[in-house]
Amino acid sequence: MSSIVAILLVALIITAFTAYVVPDLWAESTKAGSRIAENFTPENAVRQRAVLKRYSPALESVAGDKIEQFLSNPSAFYKENMTTAATATVDENGQITTTAEGGGSALLSTLASSLDLLLVPFFVFYILIDFQKWRDSLEVLIPPRFRAPFSLLFDESGRILESYVRGQLLIGAIMAIFYAAGFWFLGVPAWAGIALIAGLLNAIPYVGTILGIVLAGGFTVAGGGGFGGIAAVIGVFVAVQTLEGYYLTPKILGGRLNLHPMAVFLGLLIGGKLFGLIGVILAIPAIAIGKVFFKFLRELYQASHFYHAGDLHPADAPSENLEERIADAADTVLAEQVSKGEEDEQEKETPSAATNDMPTVIEKPI
Repeated sequence: MSSIVAILLVALIITAFTAYVVPDLWAESTKAGSRIAENFTPENAVRQRAVLKRYSPALESVAGDKIEQFLSNPSAFYKENMTTAATATVDENGQITTTAEGGGSALLSTLASSLDLLLVPFFVFYILIDFQKWRDSLEVLIPPRFRAPFSLLFDESGRILESYVRGQLLIGAIMAIFYAAGFWFLGVPAWAGIALIAGLLNAIPYVGTILGIVLAGGFTVAGGGGFGGIAAVIGVFVAVQTLEGYYLTPKILGGRLNLHPMAVFLGLLIGGKLFGLIGVILAIPAIAIGKVFFKFLRELYQASHFYHAGDLHPADAPSENLEERIADAADTVLAEQVSKGEEDEQEKETPSAATNDMPTVIEKPI
């Protein structure tokens, strides 16, 4: 029942977004497109090329013809330069054949990929129902003497995923509210839809912010706003992103997802290349879980005889029992994760703990 309710709730949200938000965004996009299309005229092309020549003669000499051609007739420029990607092959008879792929095949590929999304609810439904059975069958494969520490590591991975999903949804909702308030105050067209997109897509790094700036800035320009309106829109994004980076994420997600920016960047790059959009979405939680197991392997290595060979007295050497070393490594990693997630609580409890741990002074009579 909980799986069905979760899927129905998500379906209801998607339906409401499609019915009430998408039409407004489509209308404003059409209006913005018509407004932008008014600038693609031969007269404006000549005028813009003159401005470019005045401020950058070198750039005008290199790309002036292309820029003027694009502003004069974008469709002709597209057909001439970007429509057909031709490849030549040689068959068995030595004849050269040329194949071309245009926008039609790309459109069909996009439609086929969209149909694949219809299978996602079925996969999610069975994953939600049978996940515990899958985990139990996986743990059976682990030798009983190693099962307890690895079970704790799996539990910690589950807590990371849980905190990440809940935290990102809460952060996205709060950011959407602040975006909506700022866009409404500035009079940005379709402010509610842009706020939802920019806020909820914040879970995908950089995508929500970039898409929100493009939509809000484009609709503001189409609505008659100038550089001042665009600057105000960018100011809203800077303020909300600052609030998210310095308060919301540390407060809600805590220290369990404390990842280095380079690790996040590489994870997004590799995940996007290998698995597309799904890889980008799952990159950060996958890195966080991988960080837990990497710390476990590091602790296990640093507790090995190979690591301490010749440095420690035999009495202080690590235990020769592999089960004990694995259990100690798992306990160390879990303790470190818990300490990061409870730093604020520990700081609040430090004064009282220090007071309780003070030694008792017994006064002797003089």
